[in-house]
Amino acid sequence: MELQTRIEKLETSLKRQKIAIIALASVIVAGVGVAAIQPAGDATFDTISCKAWKVVDKDGKSRIVAATAADGEASVAWLDKDEKLRINASTFANGEASVVWSGKNGKHRIAASTNADGHAGVVWWDNDEKERISAMVLASGQASVQWVDKDGKMRIFAGTKADGDAGVYLLDKNGKQRIKAGTYADGDAVVKCLDKDGKVRIDASTLTDGSASVKWNDKDEKLRINASTGADGTAGVVWTDKDANGRIAAATVADGNAGVLWFDKDGKFRIGATTGADGDAAVNWLDKDGKWRIGASTGADGTVGLPTSDLKPK
Repeated sequence: MELQTRIEKLETSLKRQKIAIIALASVIVAGVGVAAIQPAGDATFDTISCKAWKVVDKDGKSRIVAATAADGEASVAWLDKDEKLRINASTFANGEASVVWSGKNGKHRIAASTNADGHAGVVWWDNDEKERISAMVLASGQASVQWVDKDGKMRIFAGTKADGDAGVYLLDKNGKQRIKAGTYADGDAVVKCLDKDGKVRIDASTLTDGSASVKWNDKDEKLRINASTGADGTAGVVWTDKDANGRIAAATVADGNAGVLWFDKDGKFRIGATTGADGDAAVNWLDKDGKWRIGASTGADGTVGLPTSDLKPK
């Protein structure tokens, strides 16, 4: 049942019960004897039993009303100085309970509720009563928060699962996922960036074994660059062409060696440049048949070399 309907029902019930409340008050007054004829003031009672009650301010305006209904509902409502509903707390026969806050314009702004099945949630509305934020926890242990823009489209979603996984999703103004970040119970973590067509363009991850990588895909979602580090201290980057052929590979290893390799479009090794932990450095060129043609090197001892093989005269 909608809040306004419940409030209207509560107000109608209060009107019907007005005479009964006055009669009940008369009985209470008669029971207190001499004190009943004294001017209105403070009074103390051990117990007051009634189906509804109302608190008014110095101007006689209702500020707090409480009532129970035959269907098992019980509510307490708080009104501002203009008698506009601002807070309403209710419990229901089905086990649900809720509290709703309204703005001075009468529109809902915040609602918190729990259900009999163990679920609980909080919703925030903007000044135009459009839902903007909602948070929920489920009896299963899952929990989530989502943010909605002024057009009613979800823009951010964050959630955790009972198994320990957690994720955050960011969506564009068209409702398409653009960024997805997640951590898993096993310790892995992943971030994916998608383009407007829903294709993964960047994929970054860290694993529990200590390795980490970042992958870049082109607009056809083909892998073009892959950068990774290993738990053993190695690190590498591989560039791939649009035909999925590796063209450049650069790596460093834990022992201090480092190298860069270039391949042609047929996947043949053509150039290799390396530096060693001992201070040596070299570059080698190979022809399309895989034969070594040029080599240049420097040694840790200061030597420099430029040997060649089978060079043809120009």
